[in-house]
Parts: sequence; structure tokens; C-alpha cells
Amino acid sequence: MPDKKLFTFAMMAEECWYGGAAVDGIHMPFTAESAFHRSLDPNETTNQAAPLLVSNRGRYIACSSGFDLTIENGTIAIASSKGVPVLYDGYETLRGAYMAACSRLFPPNGQCVPDAFFDIQFNSWIELTYHQTQENILRFARGIEENGFPCSVFMIDDGWSESYGNWKFHSGKFPDPKGMIDELHGYGYKVMLWVCPFVTCDTQEFRYCMEQGLLVQEEDKSPSVKKWWNGYSAVLDLSNPRAVDWLKGQLDALISDYGVDGFKFDAGDASFYSDGDRTAGNVTANEQSELWARFAENYRYNELRACFKRGARPLVQRQCDKLNEWGEDGIASIVPCGLAQGIIGSLYSCPDMIGGGNYLSFTEERIRNADRELFVRYAQIAALMPMMQFSAAPWRALDESSLAIVRECVALHRRYRDYILETAHRAASSGEPMLRYLEYEFPHEGLARVIDQFMLGDRLLVCPVLKSGARSRRVVLPSGRWKGFDGALYEGGQTLEVSAGLSVLPYFERADK
Repeated sequence: MPDKKLFTFAMMAEECWYGGAAVDGIHMPFTAESAFHRSLDPNETTNQAAPLLVSNRGRYIACSSGFDLTIENGTIAIASSKGVPVLYDGYETLRGAYMAACSRLFPPNGQCVPDAFFDIQFNSWIELTYHQTQENILRFARGIEENGFPCSVFMIDDGWSESYGNWKFHSGKFPDPKGMIDELHGYGYKVMLWVCPFVTCDTQEFRYCMEQGLLVQEEDKSPSVKKWWNGYSAVLDLSNPRAVDWLKGQLDALISDYGVDGFKFDAGDASFYSDGDRTAGNVTANEQSELWARFAENYRYNELRACFKRGARPLVQRQCDKLNEWGEDGIASIVPCGLAQGIIGSLYSCPDMIGGGNYLSFTEERIRNADRELFVRYAQIAALMPMMQFSAAPWRALDESSLAIVRECVALHRRYRDYILETAHRAASSGEPMLRYLEYEFPHEGLARVIDQFMLGDRLLVCPVLKSGARSRRVVLPSGRWKGFDGALYEGGQTLEVSAGLSVLPYFERADK
């Protein structure tokens, strides 16, 4: 492995930088006061990342490969063994720098993800975990109907298949998968299945892939067995076209034989590969992660959690599993990490499952003692984000009063659906993120450090409550005139404290646009 070369860039006065890894949104912007380090060579995070930093002073730094980022004493230090970071200047604003980077690095192709994603999604993970069966799936789906929740996309999560790499419905768990999917379609749902690039060892599929050279290998050409959250498995070499064709053949058969609409492409993290792997294309760990996203683009109905590069592509990018808690590993990270997704080109953001996607937060005991306020505030954040995805059943986790508020969140999301769709299709053409920093829309107004509010497109300012017990919140209004959630008109350019009882999501719509 070649030695890493160090490149340094001095920050300008009052300069704020954003980008790199989506999970680091909580630490952004990076400023002269920051002390920060992150390795993206390879990407060690569980979410989207790109070798791109963008500045409110109209500059951006881009590299062709992952790098190690260190920020201290007003200096950005980038160490890379595979690429040379380059500073581009002269674009005046954060938006100008982002658009220049987008045009150069990831120009949009005009394709948007399907409209159904921007309605209400349900995922079976939290309710069923590894107990995905036809009976349980249909019970959950009927519960959605019986409890009056709309649903446009229904995702069947890990546990439906015979094994990893054998992407057929488990015959014991799913006696009539075609009938099940037909019933789900009858409710109006698009149906997606969870898949991953792993292959269970000691299976017929493993032996076939090993013999055909479809797996990532060690130097001695033996299959490389990787540790991941479900144990130890071999992993497909996505740089091998025959491996891609083998997997695609199985997924295409699920579409043609059963009517499956698409797939949740989980795993694919660079951390499950190694730059030292033996591969057909001699690719890096980051490039394998990128190839997983490229593979997902074969299917209109897709969802990714881990991704490297692939900005402005028609890919649903979900935030990584959040904890059911108030801190930076839970609800406090959703807005800043969503904003960070957008600034590296992940346009179609999904803010994790409402309440958090970590299933250990939803044991039977924890459901009985659920923090209903936290669940409600999660739902309010998602209400005016591009996508709204449930997994823990609201009717099981909440009392009647909290459930009524969550229903109002769903109604609010659907009330703005036309605007959300308009923003999504504009993003497909322009490459602009749907979720935007205030600094992006209102440059040089002193808003560069605001990361707990967001713009949805160019019209809606959303200011969710993020603290336990809070019944008001501080709102920074940019310039212009704003119509508030309370129906009142507000002059911009001021900071105010707004009342925000548990049923209230503070948001403002531009009245001068």
C-alpha cells in the first residue's frame, strides 16, 4: 500500500465547511475552532460519505478517492494514498460551491426515485426482527390498514430468504409468497425485500460462488470470510461482472415470479471489505461500496444505508439506525445528518425509522415503557422531510393522545406531498439537495452554524423540537416574510421563541415566494 501524502488548506476568516461523512453532520460546520478527525480511506462510518468538502465562502475541496480528514488550528489536513485533493475557489456562496462541485463531480441525470417513496413507508424490521414470516407480515400489513395508516411502500426486512445468497422465499416461513405479495399489492403497497451482498458459508450457493470465482478472496485465493452484524459470511466481489449477473438473475426472478417491486440494499459498507482484498477489478473497499450503489440503480425501488460517492443518482439514502433516545446517537442527529447527506449529493434522504431503527430499543419491556414524547418528536421531524418511514407500529407503542398527534404528522406530510414531489423532481434535474442548510438558501446572513433547523426545498423552514420536556424552541428566521404554523405572518431577520406544545411542529412557509 503506498504511503499517504498530506495536503493542507488554510481556512478563511469566518469560514464554515460541510461534507465528508453524513454521520458527522452533528459536528458540522467545521470551523477554525474545530478539532476533528475522520478516516474515509476507507469509509469507516455506517452511512453515506464522499471525498468532498464545501464551504460557505464559495470554495470546495474534492478528491478522487477516500482520505483521512483532520481539522485543527484553522487548518484542513487531508491525507490520501490514492488521490490528490484539489481546492476550487470563486463561487461566492455555499450554494455556488455545491452547484459547481455537482456539475464537475456528479452531474444529475434527470431521473428521480419513484413518487411512492414520498408518501408513507412501512418497514417490518422493528416489529418482526428476524421473525419474518408470511403470517407475521400479513398481520402487520393488516394492522396498518385497521389502524387507518396510509402506506405506499412496504419493506420486508431480513429473515425472509432461505439464506444469504440464496434469495428465494424460505419455504417454511412463506408457504405462498405470491399470494402474500398479491394481498400487499391489493392494499396499494409497493413491496420491497431486504438483500445484502453476503453469502452464507457452507451452503450450495457458497460452493458455487467459490468455484466460479465470484467472491472476494484472500491473497491465497481462498474466500475472504468477513465479520458483520449477523456473524461471518463470504461477500460477493461486485467488481466481477459474473457475480453481478448472478445476483441480478436472482433478484429479477423475484420480480418476474412474485411481483416484487424492488429491494432494500443493506450492508455494502466499505468496512466489510478491505483494500487488501483480492478482487476481479482490483478495486478498493470504497469502490466496492460504490459498486453496491451502482448495482442498486438497476432497480427503481431501492434503498441504501451505506454508500460512497454516487451523488445526484436516483437512490433512496436512509440514515443509519438511530437509538430511541434524545442524544446525539438518537433524535438530535437526524436534522444535522440529513443536511450533511444533502451537501454531499445524497438528494433523496430518508430520516431512519420513526422512533429509531435500533431494534434493541423496542423490546417488549421497552415498548411498555416507551417514551411517547420522543416517538412523537421523531414523527414531527419526519413529517416535513422528504420521506416518512415507520417500523415500530405507532398503535402498539403509543397511547391514544400520542397516536393522534402522530396521525396529524402523517396528515401534514401528505398535505405537502405535491410540494415534496415538486422539490424531488427539481432535484433530479438540478442536482440540488431536498434538505438544505439555512446558509444554502440564505447566504451570508449569519446562519452558517444553524444545524437544528432545515429548509425543505426553497420554501419551507422546519424547526422541530429536539429536547425532552421542551414546550417552546428558539427559531432563527432568515430574511423575507414568513407565514407561521400558527397562521401569523412574521418578518424575517430575527430570532424568536415560539410556543411548541407536544402536538406542535414549528414550521414556516415563505410568504414572498
